[in-house]
Amino acid sequence: MQFFVRGTHILQHAKACGRAPQPITDGLTAAWHEPCHAACWLSSTSRNISTKRYTAHDDFAQPKQIPTHVLRRTEGWGAHSRAGEKFNMIVNTTEHLVLEPTEEEKWLASQLKVAGNKKNGQWQKVVATYSGFSPLVLTAAMQAALKQGNYEEGYEIYRRVRHMTLPTYTISMKLLGKLGQHDEIERLWGQLMKMDIVGQPEASGRIDAAADNGDIQAAVRVLHYLQEKRLEADKLHFSSAINACANAKDADRAQSAQRLFDEMLAVGLKPDIATYTNLLRALANEPRQRLLNLLTDVKNQNLTWNGVFAETFLFIFLQSPQKGVWTKVDVIASHLRKLSLADVQTAKEFVDELKRSNVKLNKSCRLIDEAIQSVLQEARKVMGQSP
Repeated sequence: MQFFVRGTHILQHAKACGRAPQPITDGLTAAWHEPCHAACWLSSTSRNISTKRYTAHDDFAQPKQIPTHVLRRTEGWGAHSRAGEKFNMIVNTTEHLVLEPTEEEKWLASQLKVAGNKKNGQWQKVVATYSGFSPLVLTAAMQAALKQGNYEEGYEIYRRVRHMTLPTYTISMKLLGKLGQHDEIERLWGQLMKMDIVGQPEASGRIDAAADNGDIQAAVRVLHYLQEKRLEADKLHFSSAINACANAKDADRAQSAQRLFDEMLAVGLKPDIATYTNLLRALANEPRQRLLNLLTDVKNQNLTWNGVFAETFLFIFLQSPQKGVWTKVDVIASHLRKLSLADVQTAKEFVDELKRSNVKLNKSCRLIDEAIQSVLQEARKVMGQSP
C-alpha cells in the first residue's frame, strides 16, 4: 500500500509500526510503502528541525494525521478516543530519528501562551525570535494571534505551518473563519473527512468558522455529521451553530436558530447565558414580545446575567441603529423618544433588575440607562403639566 505526499523528509506512523517505511523518491514526491497497519504521512519540507521524540503532552492541540480507524485498530483505543493523541514522527535522514520540541521550544510555547492572554502585542515579539519549525511553537503562535484578533498575522503563520505539516485544524479553521477564507476552510475540512479524523475539537473549529461567516447550512451539516458518527455534540457546538444564525443574512435565521435551540434541549443540553445571547441576536428582527419571552426563559433557568447579554438585549429591544454605536446620551435619548413609553419603561425595569443583581454594566449600558432616565423624566413632567 502506498501513500503519495508532497515533500521528502518527515512522516508519521502509529506506535504499532515495527519498522520505518522505505522511501521511493521522485523529485518533490515521495511514495512510502506501509510496513504495518499504521498509515504514514509526510509532515515537513525541511531538514532543519529538532530531532527528538515529539509527544502530545502540551495543552496546545497537536497535528492529527493518522486515520482514526487505523489508530483504534493498532492501539486498541476506545470508540470515543480522540484521533491523533498518540503518534511518532520518523525523519528520513541517514538514520531514523523521532521529532520532539527541544526544551527551549517548550519554553517558547509556554511564553507564547502567556503573551497571548495579554493585549500588548508581546506575542509578536516572542515569535519573532523563533526561526524553527516546531508545530508546538507555531501552534501556540497561531493561538495567540487568534486570541488577540491578529488574524492576518495568524494566517501568515498558518501558511508557514501548512507547508511543513498538516496544520492544527481547530485553530486553523477558526483563523480562516475570521478572515472569510471559505475555500481554504473547505479544503481543511475535506482533509479531515477524507482521513476520518473528525473529533469534537475539529467540529468545533469548523462550526466556529461557519458562525463567523453566518453559514447556517455548514454549521448544521457538522452537527449532523457528529450525530452520524455517534460523536456527542456539546453545548458549545450548538451555541456556535446558533451564532451562525445570528450572523446570517437569511430571512429565516430566527427560525433556524430556534430549531437548533430546541434540538439542543431535546438532547438534554442546558443552555448557558452565552447560548441565550446568541439566540437573542438571531431574534433581532422578531417582535418585542418574543424578546421578552426569551428574557423570561432566562430568568426561569436561574442563569446569571452578564454585561454582554445586557448590552445585546438593550440594543435589540430598543432598536439601536444598525450603523454605529450609541456613544452619547443625547443621541440615545433622541432615538428613545421615537419609541413608546411602555417599551422605554420595560427597558428601565430590565436595567433596574441588572443593578439589583449586581451585574457590572459596561459603558454602553450605562449611557443607555442615563438616556432612559432622562426620557422618562421628561415624560413625567409633560404628564404633570397636562390637564
